[in-house]
Amino acid sequence: MMNIEVVNLSFIFSEGIKGLLTLGIIGVVFSVILIILNEKLKVKEDPLVEEILKVLPGVDCGACGFPSCKMYGLQIIKERKLNSFCKVGGREVTEKIANILNIKVTPESSFKMVAVVRCGAEIGEKKVSTIYRGPKSCRFAHLVGGNIDCKYGCLGLGDCVDVCPVGAISIKKGKAEVDIKKCIGCGRCIEVCPRNLLTLVPVLVKEQQEEKLSVYYVACNNKEKALYVKNVCSRGCLGCGICTRTKNSPFYLQENLAYLDYKRKADSKLLEEIRNKCPTKCIERNES
Repeated sequence: MMNIEVVNLSFIFSEGIKGLLTLGIIGVVFSVILIILNEKLKVKEDPLVEEILKVLPGVDCGACGFPSCKMYGLQIIKERKLNSFCKVGGREVTEKIANILNIKVTPESSFKMVAVVRCGAEIGEKKVSTIYRGPKSCRFAHLVGGNIDCKYGCLGLGDCVDVCPVGAISIKKGKAEVDIKKCIGCGRCIEVCPRNLLTLVPVLVKEQQEEKLSVYYVACNNKEKALYVKNVCSRGCLGCGICTRTKNSPFYLQENLAYLDYKRKADSKLLEEIRNKCPTKCIERNES
């Protein structure tokens, strides 16, 4: 005859409850210990950080050279110096931070940097001998030779538009255009352009406070000789040097291409006079 062992279910249940209670008590004890240790070991944050973060826009665009507004604020507090300034907040935010820290605003903080596109040719002004069929990306198009004959010109497929954190860039008539009032000078557009067409140029904040931004630049990046330029674009720089021959001109020639020296002071009247002399109208004025 088989022996049947009767299992005491009530004993197992009570032992299980005891085990769960023991684990629960251990968990609570460890939680309390961790909370106490956290409070004791926690590094107290400088109250100035909170004040500065309230002033900063919180966009975390990286235009100041730091990955976040908090990192930027911590560095300023550490150095007690404003070597770079918040390009989103501009002069107003810079002065507020300076007041919080009781420090002076450096001369560099008086400038706003904006992006300009060194190609001003629209559809119809750029020669097109082939049709590009592929992903809508300047990088892809550039790899296969592009969708225009000029190997220096704007492909107009909008890689710069996609990376702009403030929507300051748009594609109009086959070329990239920058709204300099929106532009924060973060430089992300510069990094993605495969033809290095975008560059940052300075604008005085004094002009911004008058709610009238204006910047002049050479809208061409073609370093070839005039004959090649004429064959691929009707708006390209011919390297003729007319812009350099006006008295006190801030323009100069390098590798068949005109450049504007922003370190040399020039008023808008002189710049406008030179712009009107350009035979291909490749010197542009961007204003907002």
